[in-house]
Amino acid sequence: MKLNRYYLLFLGLLLALPALSQNESVTRLEEVVLSDISLKRDSGERRVMLLNDSILRENEPSLTSVLKFNSTIFFRENGLGGVSSASFRGTSAQQTAVIWNGININSQFTGQTDFNTIPTGIVNDISIRPGGGSVLYGSGAIGGSVHLNNRFKFDEKFHNQLKLDYGSFETFSGVFKTAISSEKTSFQLNLTHHTSENDFEYPRENQFNENGDFGNTSLGLSVAHRLNKDHLLKFHSNFYQGERGFSGTVTAPSKSKFEDVNSRNLLEWNGFYGDLSSSFKLAYLDETFRYYENRQTGEHNFGRAKTGIAKTDLTYLFTRNLKVTGILEYQQIRGEGTNTGSNRRDIGSFALLLKHSLGDFSYQLSARKEATSNYESPLLFAANGLYKFSENYELRLGASKNFRIPTFNDLYWYAGGNLDLQPETSHQLELGHTFSLRKFKFDFAGYLIDSRNLLRWVPTSSGLWRPENTDEVRNYGLEAGLDWSNSIGSHIFDLNATYAWTHSQNQATKKQLIYVPEHKATASLGYNYKRYSIFYQFLYNGSIFTSSDNNYSLEDYQISNLGIARNFGRNDFMKIGFQVRNIFDEKYMSMPGRPMPGRYFNSSITFKL
Repeated sequence: MKLNRYYLLFLGLLLALPALSQNESVTRLEEVVLSDISLKRDSGERRVMLLNDSILRENEPSLTSVLKFNSTIFFRENGLGGVSSASFRGTSAQQTAVIWNGININSQFTGQTDFNTIPTGIVNDISIRPGGGSVLYGSGAIGGSVHLNNRFKFDEKFHNQLKLDYGSFETFSGVFKTAISSEKTSFQLNLTHHTSENDFEYPRENQFNENGDFGNTSLGLSVAHRLNKDHLLKFHSNFYQGERGFSGTVTAPSKSKFEDVNSRNLLEWNGFYGDLSSSFKLAYLDETFRYYENRQTGEHNFGRAKTGIAKTDLTYLFTRNLKVTGILEYQQIRGEGTNTGSNRRDIGSFALLLKHSLGDFSYQLSARKEATSNYESPLLFAANGLYKFSENYELRLGASKNFRIPTFNDLYWYAGGNLDLQPETSHQLELGHTFSLRKFKFDFAGYLIDSRNLLRWVPTSSGLWRPENTDEVRNYGLEAGLDWSNSIGSHIFDLNATYAWTHSQNQATKKQLIYVPEHKATASLGYNYKRYSIFYQFLYNGSIFTSSDNNYSLEDYQISNLGIARNFGRNDFMKIGFQVRNIFDEKYMSMPGRPMPGRYFNSSITFKL
């Protein structure tokens, strides 16, 4: 502990040292290429919230922290570093799609993504797209989708960055990024490593988090090459290996351990032929896990799913304001596991999109149909329109039908899988407004989601649990977002805030769904002066019910984070930062019996080479 105190004192002295500032010259914006063409194409008539790399750095290393403090998404966490499940607009974790460079990467076993297994250091930015998106992104894009993007720059520059973090609970994180490009080729390599004993003391409980240690390593590679002015070849690869103990609750200890290995590879070829453009993708995804009930023994359950994807997009520009896109996709998934056996799923799909602009009014129409041997897929559709009344006000309207297919666990689980399951379906309506005035931008939206055939695991008469298409749920709510930035001389201010009111009701019982807060609000304020920067983050989560009859609940909570950093050296070669998280030592839980940490600290040093 003495070493930690001296280390923090050393950082404080460095932050207080005087330094000469340098005026930055104006630089031109370089050409940037984004891999998710569908996201770029669909962002005109839809609200898409972008979290850039500066926001990611403030919330490293996990995706959970980034989205928890910068979006309306609620997270159910099994303790710090444990399984982290998302709830978007009151929907379940399986109804939130995670899209990596245009490819859906939700697990074939659980149908969801554990957001604590996605390091922020492997991507350049994150986009959040509220509302249904199944026409473009397939199963699970009901509540919304989270997009992990890698961007390419052809700026003929060489960049290196090394960031080291050390904090409470013997937590260490390292992120190394390198990027090199020429006029024709762009190369990126990202490496992250994160470990923690995670043995924090439960606030005011006189207990410690036991068996919660974790460690993970991730490697990301992205390459783009211009074959000529009409052809661009891109390749992305990501490898993740993690191991963590599953800590118990306040009353029930645990000795379990979970290991997972995920690899994702994507090859993309873009062609441009006058009014016709094309994108052809080949992807291979491999997810593997091992679960040890007792980490001190070698006995474990396992699962592995291998997914191959071939996808082609063809877009034809009939006029400057009218274009039509056809999307053809084929997936083959092979899975095996201790509790699911060996199974195969083949999915073919076709989608058609039309985008038309009529001056201040633009609209999109789209439809999708899937074919598979496991279930009968519904015809999906989406219609979105945007009217720009003035430079200060825009109105948008959207309607869609979306779905989620049964997972391998739903269909084949050895003690209760159900081969007769049908996909969940939902019908959605959304009305949104965007106001812009000088430095302010305010977005306000209301929505309605009517879902049928929800997949739920329910107890049978024999006492076993079995998935069935049971509930009908109606979600409706309001979302608001505020962005403001201003500069006065060398003083730069940034403010971002979000608010969500969510009502998610089981139509049979008229009860609010569990783990859905009625209110959530976030705010982030940043201040920069020459080489100094300060940020403050605020999160409010309303109370949540933890039982279907709404008799049990967890209290609401408020969390605040504070960080300070300073740049040093020529061209800001070095940056040193210090953060205090949960600065008011709030006692809170998002799952019963699983307290989150009280006040804790993190320090960082970043080198730009």
